[in-house]
Amino acid sequence: MINRFLMVSLLILTALGCGEDTITENNNELVVVTGFLRAGEKNAEIKLTNTLVLGSTDTVSAAINDAEVILLKGNKAYQLIIASSLNGTYSYQGSDLLIESGDIFSLQINYKNKKITGSTIVPSKPRDISISKTTLALSATGYGMGSIQDTTSIFLRWSNPDSSLYYVVLENLEANPVAIYSTNTQRGANRTMIFPPMATNQFLIGRRNLNYLGNHRAIVYKVNQEYADLYESRTQDSRNLNEPIFNISNGLGVFSAFASDTTMFYVKTQ
Repeated sequence: MINRFLMVSLLILTALGCGEDTITENNNELVVVTGFLRAGEKNAEIKLTNTLVLGSTDTVSAAINDAEVILLKGNKAYQLIIASSLNGTYSYQGSDLLIESGDIFSLQINYKNKKITGSTIVPSKPRDISISKTTLALSATGYGMGSIQDTTSIFLRWSNPDSSLYYVVLENLEANPVAIYSTNTQRGANRTMIFPPMATNQFLIGRRNLNYLGNHRAIVYKVNQEYADLYESRTQDSRNLNEPIFNISNGLGVFSAFASDTTMFYVKTQ
């Protein structure tokens, strides 16, 4: 299972490091929100942490476990509950929440007499997902010392007429996967590969972005504008530093949403 907070958390940490005065003694009490919704699901998870104090020797932000977290869809309120592990993650425990494309959600967090808010629109599902081949055949007689070379590549494509932002995740589904290279097993290579967001309509699947043979799942995620803004913040010119773009009022971080579609492929040697 993919760590749901991985991509967003990494982007927030990178963006925080880009601002001129994002982490200072004066704002160490600010709440950092890492939250996203996924179309088609019936649950929501929001993670809350504090910012680090400037000059602190800590490397991990402290989790916030005593906030009130409410998700709003129209006039309906959903109370999120802190996880038993007390890691700052709040989730909805009921069964009546449904997240659908086009839904508008608001987030309200009450913490230490502060109200932190955000909102997002759930994007539409990626359209016209197609894959050029369902099998990627690799040759063991390729270039390099004992390397395996592609004899063909797979094109993963989708419709993107408005240049929206998408990212791709490749997952190996085998219970006991066989590594493409012997060094993959020795180094514990990832079975899940997450690639940066891009405003394109295709992705090339080949030897260089895979570690194992066998059955794979390719997931295409469509992300909305606040996620795109956050991603752009991480690449700003260091000679012209600006505050990173967040969509959280009275706090830091992002409250965003995703929609995805999936296709399958198989990797083998020949």
